[in-house]
Amino acid sequence: MKKHFNYIAAALIVISMFAGAGIVSAQYVGQAEMVVSPMPVQEDMQELNFTKLEISPRYGNTRLKPGENKEMSVTIKNKEKKSVSVKPKIVIQPYGEYMMEKEWMAVTPETAEIPAGGSQKFMVKVTIPKDASTGYYSAQVTFTDEEIPSPYPQPIPNYVHTYQLSIDVWTPPNVQILKSYITDQLEAGKEYDYSIKLKNVADKAISIDPKMSDQNSMYYGGYGTMESAFTDEAITIIAPKAIPAGQTVEVKVHIKVPEDAKGNYNGAIDLGISDLSVRDEWADMVNLQFGVWKQPSEPFVKSFTTDDASPVTIEVSSNLLNGLLGYIGYPGTTSSSAKTPSFAVDLNGPANEPISLKKTKTLIKGGVSLGGMGQMYPPWESESEGIYNEMGVQYVETFTANVPAGDSKLSILPRNTQGFEYTITIGE
Repeated sequence: MKKHFNYIAAALIVISMFAGAGIVSAQYVGQAEMVVSPMPVQEDMQELNFTKLEISPRYGNTRLKPGENKEMSVTIKNKEKKSVSVKPKIVIQPYGEYMMEKEWMAVTPETAEIPAGGSQKFMVKVTIPKDASTGYYSAQVTFTDEEIPSPYPQPIPNYVHTYQLSIDVWTPPNVQILKSYITDQLEAGKEYDYSIKLKNVADKAISIDPKMSDQNSMYYGGYGTMESAFTDEAITIIAPKAIPAGQTVEVKVHIKVPEDAKGNYNGAIDLGISDLSVRDEWADMVNLQFGVWKQPSEPFVKSFTTDDASPVTIEVSSNLLNGLLGYIGYPGTTSSSAKTPSFAVDLNGPANEPISLKKTKTLIKGGVSLGGMGQMYPPWESESEGIYNEMGVQYVETFTANVPAGDSKLSILPRNTQGFEYTITIGE
């Protein structure tokens, strides 16, 4: 037994010696065959001798509609001390969602002899067929057959002297969505109605199938992921099955807020627009963001002191956006039941006696954008009716009173706003 073990040890030593030298060897011990093969050795990249060609630019990208074409120039400078023959070749990657055809591209000249220190301009022309699918395509132009070696199989050679081209084949959206978001401040137990206008600018009808998206986003609060204020079952969608050519339709959204709802709701309506111009899965989504709250029952109180009996002017204003995202007045609010902010203001003197307040004026201030915020189309593509986007409305109420010397208390009970500002001016 000991002698047999020594034979095995000796055999393993011989194997390791041959393997270290990179030689294929085989040893037999009993009935077991052991074969050691060398690992492939990759050449040192510093020892590879590639032709020195400077290619400018190395990358290109363009956006074309089906039926359009475009020419791009690529300049190659010979950094060698001898002339170099260049023959461009179009290479298409054998994978990807959208496969480009070699016939879409042409490179001129077909061959060139670039003298030492000289340069040659090549024109790369891309022509998109009229029946091409919209999507993202890529291609490569290689100017020599030189490759970067790889120890592993490659679907296509890794050429050294290349120009990479990316092409976005697109068509303008045939459906205008006005607007692509609905955000509002809701109250528990109440009902709200909204509408989404869809205009078909194509020459044929386009079918739609609006429904609640399963891509609803979670609500993240100060304590991490929060439970949604209500479920999708509280939302009802009524819409036609198609948009006639050149016409505008409305998708009606009704929300019945549960009595026990509180917090925030984040979701989306997938309009289900059946049109190839809508490539992005989010392009026909209408985002929904709602906050469910309760009106305050106790007023905000602010104390101030006057050294002498003085006239006082009090100004109370809602925020321009009337609160945070998802609350009343935020851009995109389209509720037919949205209410105007207001304030119940009271003033009491040093002995807690009521002081008469006189409302002198009410100011309504707003901001309007013409930049097409939240729309698929820019403003110059929209009709006058859909070009305006109200960014918010601010309501300002001004009161005056004559206040005796001493401490006074100002009480403000806000309605239909999640934020407000106040100003107390003492004296004329």
